Amino acid sequence: MKALWLGVAILLSSNVAFAATRVCVSVQQKSWWRPKAGAAARPASAAGGEGQPLAAPTAASLPTADPFGPPQVPATSPDDAIKRPPPIDDGGTSQKTRHATANRHEIDPTLYLKRMLEYEVTHEPGFAAVGERCQHTLAVEMYQLESGWTAFARYSGTEREEKVDRVELDEFVELAQRIAFSLLRNRSISQTITRENVLRADSEVNLRTIDGTGHLLFGMGTAMRMGRLGTAQQAAQPVASELRLLTPVSLQAGYRRKLRGWGLDAFARLNLGTENTGIHRNDLGGHIDYTASALLGLHFLHYLNAAGVNSFYFGGGAAFEIAWFEAIRPVLKRGVDPREGLVGGGLNVDFLVGYEFLRASSVHFFGQLELNAPTYLLKTENESGSLDTYMPGALAQIGVVF
Repeated sequence: MKALWLGVAILLSSNVAFAATRVCVSVQQKSWWRPKAGAAARPASAAGGEGQPLAAPTAASLPTADPFGPPQVPATSPDDAIKRPPPIDDGGTSQKTRHATANRHEIDPTLYLKRMLEYEVTHEPGFAAVGERCQHTLAVEMYQLESGWTAFARYSGTEREEKVDRVELDEFVELAQRIAFSLLRNRSISQTITRENVLRADSEVNLRTIDGTGHLLFGMGTAMRMGRLGTAQQAAQPVASELRLLTPVSLQAGYRRKLRGWGLDAFARLNLGTENTGIHRNDLGGHIDYTASALLGLHFLHYLNAAGVNSFYFGGGAAFEIAWFEAIRPVLKRGVDPREGLVGGGLNVDFLVGYEFLRASSVHFFGQLELNAPTYLLKTENESGSLDTYMPGALAQIGVVF
């Protein structure tokens, strides 16, 4: 009975091994170094070609002295050659010993990486690294750098190729893990990063950035604000809440950063009210006038013709606004100051479209239209009046960029 179960186990294990994809692993070290200029062959005339006499040997054509042997001093005369004792011939034993001592810790990177890859392939479920009768091949080419190698890896089963820009010898264990998993499972090499197999090339990347251009800008125009405000009727009548359109003057200064087809505006804006109702028209008080507002904002732009002399652009952004209003006091409470201030504010979301022209000059111009959508209600009050309204707005301005 035991023999029967042993036979079944052997049969099952052999079937599983046969079902695994057989992969042959190869690692080759190649070179993309340019040969030195002095490596060219000597002309035929110097080598004693046909019809040419043999040239006299020069210092460059003489064999190089053995770096591990005794110093070779050229003979100046036959007598010097006779007096100089011949070098001791030990059959090359000393030279071999010195070479072995110098290289006793040297590792062949191709053999090291090949063995690591075979281990990883064999331990990947469904695959086995073999030396013959392979169904597919996993081939790695290593190109020497001044420090480390650039590795190209390709697997015939998925026809996928991956590259690691630079890898050192002490990273071959992690490199083998990531190459095997990447190619056998058809993933990119960047998708195989874990906390335990990060390579130096993953973090020591020198990114080249595109440099943009920076400009100051100044603009002016007209803003429009719409909302329900307390409005005077007759001198002796109470105010009524009416929808009013306000048109303050707008002044803007900022910085515009351009990066190919994109731009960024960081700006400060001041809106100044242009309407002010006389106090004699509102004896009971409560009439509201718009005084001013200040904004700080960021806008992102996209140019439709980034390289053109003239270009439309569109974009959006947000601005934080603080607005000041004034309410007329009742006659009996006016005293020295007949008006009392109200303050409100919040964040506006902006949508804009514009046109920049004469952009080939360092000083150029723009026209811009905006829609401003507040994310808040102006809701405040004092003894003289109150605000409780949503006040969207728009802006039309022209300006200079320099």
